Amino acid sequence: MEYSIVPAISGQYTLTIFGISNNKYYLSIRARNSVGTEIIYANYDGYSFIGSTNSYVLKYDSTPGAFVPVIAPIITFDRLRNDILVAQEQNDVLSPQGAKQLGDEKFVNNLIRLINLAEKLDGACDRRKAKKDKCEPAVNVLKLFLKRLELASRKCDKPANCDEEREWTAFRKVHGKDDDYRDFFRDWDRDDWHKHKRQSRRFVTDEALKIIKDDAGWLIKSLGGEMDKRHDEHHGNDKNGRQPISIRPSPSSH
Repeated sequence: MEYSIVPAISGQYTLTIFGISNNKYYLSIRARNSVGTEIIYANYDGYSFIGSTNSYVLKYDSTPGAFVPVIAPIITFDRLRNDILVAQEQNDVLSPQGAKQLGDEKFVNNLIRLINLAEKLDGACDRRKAKKDKCEPAVNVLKLFLKRLELASRKCDKPANCDEEREWTAFRKVHGKDDDYRDFFRDWDRDDWHKHKRQSRRFVTDEALKIIKDDAGWLIKSLGGEMDKRHDEHHGNDKNGRQPISIRPSPSSH
């Protein structure tokens, strides 16, 4: 299915995808200026979740020589949770046995739990009486979430190389005494994951990792955080390597 706006006037456009099933979608956006020169060509892969919407914002200027149009997906905590749920249902196209794209139910539930805890910490810095130079509890929990996925995607010759417990230990060492993380560690230490983690199957396909990682990266940016350089090099799919803008999503109703 293809849609065109001709002629397109300069301004901000919002493209919304309505989920009528839990599935993967492929989005291609092309734009030309008023003299017909192509000024953007961007591709996005994503997951649609039944009953939900995925939105992208395009700031477009048709004037020849104007700044290149920029595109940003609007990512919320809800959208990131939906990514996990849809990836859990999707089959791995590279697997002849039709294996799923994400690990077992215990692993999936715990990933969602981690997103919930990050959302709970969003705004913690605003509630402080005294400001800190750098206060990013929600951002740092989301980065830990991404690190777990990256470890789950590895095919390790030595189990120690994929041991996420080292990441948890390092995270606690840095943030364990920080009041901004008090609720996080209290809830995390009570989580049922600790009873099941040795039996849980933890894995993620390359396709699922890319979609979830890109969306988590956008959410981190919208919260004021930054991804490492390696992630930004693969963030978005503009053929000219241009970086889209970051848009702060409205607070989730979850």
